[in-house]
Parts: sequence; structure tokens; C-alpha cells
Amino acid sequence: MLRVVEMAIGDAARRGIELEVKAVDDDADEGTSVRVAKSLVLDPEVVAVVGHKNSGPSKAGAPVYAEAGLAQVTQCSTDNALSRSGWKTFFRLCADNERQAAVAAEFTHGRLPDARVVAVHDGTDYGRPLVHAFAQRLEELSKRKVEIHSMAVGQEDFTELAAKIRDADLIDLGATEIESSKLMIALRAAGSKAQVLSSEGGPDNPITQLAGPAGEGSIHTYAGADPSATPASRDVLERCRREIGETPSYLVECYDAVTVIAEALRTGAASRAEVVDAIAVTDLEGLAGRIRFAGNGDRIDAPVSLWQVRGGRMVALEPASA
Repeated sequence: MLRVVEMAIGDAARRGIELEVKAVDDDADEGTSVRVAKSLVLDPEVVAVVGHKNSGPSKAGAPVYAEAGLAQVTQCSTDNALSRSGWKTFFRLCADNERQAAVAAEFTHGRLPDARVVAVHDGTDYGRPLVHAFAQRLEELSKRKVEIHSMAVGQEDFTELAAKIRDADLIDLGATEIESSKLMIALRAAGSKAQVLSSEGGPDNPITQLAGPAGEGSIHTYAGADPSATPASRDVLERCRREIGETPSYLVECYDAVTVIAEALRTGAASRAEVVDAIAVTDLEGLAGRIRFAGNGDRIDAPVSLWQVRGGRMVALEPASA
């Protein structure tokens, strides 16, 4: 992701907009996120932040940015609460949990309207709200109860959980690729034939390697754009493959976060407050679609794409929307 941000900054420089990166590592930890957020707001040269990656660290850092009036543009933090806390400095380029979950629920109901559905989350600010939003939307559509179970980050033994849920027709997972892949392996070992649906889609997602044959046929939502969807995004995709050797997650949203900030500066924003105000009224064409923000900082019509593991690779399915 950092490499994509640097690539976008290089492209902005060629358009006459000079920016530099000050990279900090939040360790995917909320306490560390507060510390690095404070270090960023104390630097007067920092005009905006791209991040955080994870919802928990974004939630921890957001009040620090809000108090300092520093724009925060997250590429992939999906927790609904982030745009419902009144932070005028918060902006999100990806879809939130509810929008992503709605796509998953509508896909499930369309394909398996009478299925016994089980959902499993990892207890995090990412996975838990995602699963509950999925269950709520699917129950509205099907009038059938969705069983919800939990696992833990760092869990290694999934034998008991797999035995409880193996007879479901469809199992929805709200977790990172690490725990999701371990559970998928345990499910197949337990003889489960369930269709697995998770939130770990997108090109080059490591879940394909982590789950191995157990992931074959699984379907995944992705709270971002398919980077092969437009000529502009395909160009950046090919550059990433040449220069980085892979397709970073949320490459479109990482690149577009820089574009949004650069456009604010191009239109004359000089102070942090002016950058926030300029981003709030953004209306531009990003790599894979139009970028505008609602009053709460959520992207209007944020894209959600669907993917399936076929032959050990993530393959984009038909366009999806909530």
C-alpha cells in the first residue's frame, strides 16, 4: 500500500503538485495508532493522512486527527462507526460494513434462498459488525434466522467450531484472511460441503495461498473496486505488477486517496482546515469511478466487487452493488 501511495505521489508531481510521504507504522495496534497519530499532528508539514488500514487503529487515531483538524482519508477501514462519530476530518474511500454485507446477503439470498446459513466473526471491530450486518440483511430478505458464532484472532484449533457448523449450506466469515483460511481448512477436514463466503476478496489476496485447496470455490466480497475494471486502473495495476511484483490490496483506493488530497491542494487549499473543506466537496473521477463524499465522510456509491477462488486464483465475478 505504501508503494502505491508513493507511486501516486510521483504521478501528482508530474502534474505539478509536490507532496512527500511521511510513513509511520501503527503495528495494527490501537495504542500504537494513537501514538503515531499524535506524532503526525505535531508535524506542521503534514497536511493529510492516508489510513489507517484497519478499523480499530482508524477508530483510535480518528479523534486525534479530528482535534487537530487534520484530514484522514482511509483506503480500507470498513467499520460503520467510523463515519457515525461526528469526525469532520474523516473520509472513507472503500465501502463500509453495511454496504459490503448487503451485497453479500443479497448474493446469498439470490443463489441459495432456502439455505441454512451460519456466520462466524473474529471478535474485532472489523469482523463482528460485518457479520451482524450480513445476518440482519439476510434475515430481512429470507425471513430465516442466521446462526452467529465467534472465533478469536490468533486461534489455532478450529476443530470444535468446524464440527458445530459443518452441516450449514453457506458459511459467512467476517475475519482477516489468516483466521478465515484456518477455519476453511478445518471445515474441509471435517467434511463440510458448505459454500464459504467471506470478506477477503480482491486480486492477489493471500487467502488463496493460505487456504490452499480448502479455499477452492469460495466466494469473497471486496469493499473496493476491481482494479482491472477501467483502463486507468488497469494501467496502475500493471505498473504495480512490474514495479512491486504483486497487486496490493485496495490499490485503487490507496492511489485515489492521494489523488483526493492532491486535488485539494491544486484547488488552492493551504491550511489543514482548507484541505478538510476541499476534500468534503470532492467531485472527481478516480481510477475506477466517481469520487464524492457524503456529509459523514462516507464515499457516495462506494464500489463493492465479488470474487471467487478458481484454480487457486481470485477471479472477479459480475459487477456487484448494494
